Amino acid sequence: MRKIGLIATSGLLALTAACNQASNTAGEGATPPKAAGVVTPVPLPVGPNFPVPTATINGWIDAGDTASIRGHAWSLWQAMAAPSGQKFNDQELPIWETWAGPNDVFPTNLAAVQAGTNGVSLEARLAKPRVIRNFAAPLQFHHAKGVKLGALGTFGNSDVTADNKFNPQAATFIDSPQAGPGGAKYDYSTQSGLTKLNASWPTGTTPQNRGINEFPVQAIELKPVFGTVAAKGLTVQPLWQGPGGSTNPTNPTIRTWTTCMLVSPDGTGPVRPATPAEIASVSTAGTACKTFLWTPLSTLYAVRLTAPEAKNFAAATGKTVAEGDYAVLLAMHVNTKEIPFWTWQTFWWQPGGDTPNGFPGSKQGQPTSLGGPWSNYAACTAYNQTTTPSSQTMQVCFNPYLETDPSIPAGITSNCMSCHGVAVVGNSQPYPANYNKPIAFFTDPTYFSTTVTHTDFSWAVATSP
Repeated sequence: MRKIGLIATSGLLALTAACNQASNTAGEGATPPKAAGVVTPVPLPVGPNFPVPTATINGWIDAGDTASIRGHAWSLWQAMAAPSGQKFNDQELPIWETWAGPNDVFPTNLAAVQAGTNGVSLEARLAKPRVIRNFAAPLQFHHAKGVKLGALGTFGNSDVTADNKFNPQAATFIDSPQAGPGGAKYDYSTQSGLTKLNASWPTGTTPQNRGINEFPVQAIELKPVFGTVAAKGLTVQPLWQGPGGSTNPTNPTIRTWTTCMLVSPDGTGPVRPATPAEIASVSTAGTACKTFLWTPLSTLYAVRLTAPEAKNFAAATGKTVAEGDYAVLLAMHVNTKEIPFWTWQTFWWQPGGDTPNGFPGSKQGQPTSLGGPWSNYAACTAYNQTTTPSSQTMQVCFNPYLETDPSIPAGITSNCMSCHGVAVVGNSQPYPANYNKPIAFFTDPTYFSTTVTHTDFSWAVATSP
């Protein structure tokens, strides 16, 4: 494995200090007042559960200690879900929702950034009212060859949107120009900067050495996935029950799931079979619903949509979405740089019982202190490509809301590490065609050559604007 070091820039330290100040109720007089609508990123508290020493996690991997690996995944989930002390639209945010989004880390209006009108630095941009939730079609639906961005309605999972979130350490790293070939500085937040880096490697530089600098060990990247629930009436939300619970087991996209939840925005009580009257009150057009369960909105992390958010969600999906409807968290990828090849865990909404056969994961190992709605999510982990380093059995860990889409080859046999390990700048094979054997990072000639630069497992960096 490659060596890893903590990258501590003055900007990171300043941002982390500012975040700690904002979340500390003591010494309030020392914290300058914020402008209305400003959300300050709150870092994940540093302690025994984060960051876990690299040697400890690698020991779990070597021993095939699934219980410890899952325990770590749940500790991350619980810590990120803790109240942040920050509010948006009159609702307190969990820690992860305060983190920088793609509009903060990869500003699309570079002219405005250069002019200083929306903040030259990341800190300046975060000090202004900003987009907290970026509702967009998941970029991974467009990675496959021949698929164009903006082709709405062609994807099996087009009802959902995805965002990216970056904790303060990850955001500051991406925003800070990084040293590279020839002693020059390179911008990782723009394709132009990455293209310059890719063209600057000295002749003879091996594919393994053609890579961006590594993220700091406390870096975290997220991909939250949202659906919607109407403010009134019952909303049909298909429920993952494994490939066997789909009319298309090979590509079990959301619209092929045969078990559906009827989500009540104001109901209370446990998950139960829906009544005939409840079933008759909803439209199942465009779904494969056969079995119906009723559930309250409280089984989901839900936020009321502002008018601009509703407009953005509708534009990303083609759905009818109104102000006051709810965006509901259906899934989330969570990646941490605690080990050189990152830790990988993904979570998805699973109210009631687990998926049959616990595929690809379950709620097993949740801490008893994990409260709702967060306890209604299942998880799987992939801290290595194979079940143990010496095994030939590939690890399977995918998110039903994302990797079941037909634009992702072999998605239901995939794992997070193999997919992200091929993230590069330059011409490349977008995704592994299959997951029959581990990929040799960063030497496999199928993905790595002297015409590409690998981006430390970050598709967010590889696909920056």
